[in-house]
Amino acid sequence: MADARGVYVTGAAGGLGLGIARRFLAEGDVVTGSDLRAPEALAGRFLPLELDFASDAAHRAAVERAREHAGGRLDVVVTHAFVGSPTPFSQLTLEEWDRLIGINLRGAMLTIHSALPHLRPGSSIVITSSIAGRRYSSVMGPHYTVARYGLIGLGRHLATELAGTGIRVNVVCPGPPDSPQMREVVSEERLAQIAASIPTRRLTEPADLAETVFFLASDEARHVHGAVFDVNGGLA
Repeated sequence: MADARGVYVTGAAGGLGLGIARRFLAEGDVVTGSDLRAPEALAGRFLPLELDFASDAAHRAAVERAREHAGGRLDVVVTHAFVGSPTPFSQLTLEEWDRLIGINLRGAMLTIHSALPHLRPGSSIVITSSIAGRRYSSVMGPHYTVARYGLIGLGRHLATELAGTGIRVNVVCPGPPDSPQMREVVSEERLAQIAASIPTRRLTEPADLAETVFFLASDEARHVHGAVFDVNGGLA
């Protein structure tokens, strides 16, 4: 890129989100990364933030800090933050449902709502959903699946609502990831079984998703708007 862009990535503390932040930094962009806990320090112009995803004010403050960090610019917004839970429907409490929906779906809405007034023609929003938003999650509970479906709906609706503004919106749907978050709820044996069921015979790695997100935020994807990209190794 000729000019360093201002990039804001939520869910950047680990796994695929960390990979996304690193990809933009490698290009020389100015990146702010937020999460429930502050991401680790990264090489390059990177600002790590701890974020209360339930707070509208906290989202707005994070966006302002991201803009300040990039000299007043905000060119790319990537909503990747999520939490997972394997709790089945019969055992779900309303508190757990609300917390997961609040972080995974409401959090993305608040991020975009806070950022939108600062975006200009040529800016890009990339929303991370999941293969669970295409069918269901074989690992997480129904509240996770519902949130992932909602993120696709959010992206498609925003793409229509923002048509003609020059602000592009796209959605990415990674398959089962090779990430610390996945290993918190799934055994190595189960992960191996999942990988064996994927046509490419492996889990989604950080670089797989990061390259797709980077492309969607680039000028090379200037005519890509309202798309939902599967990054899952052919898992139908």
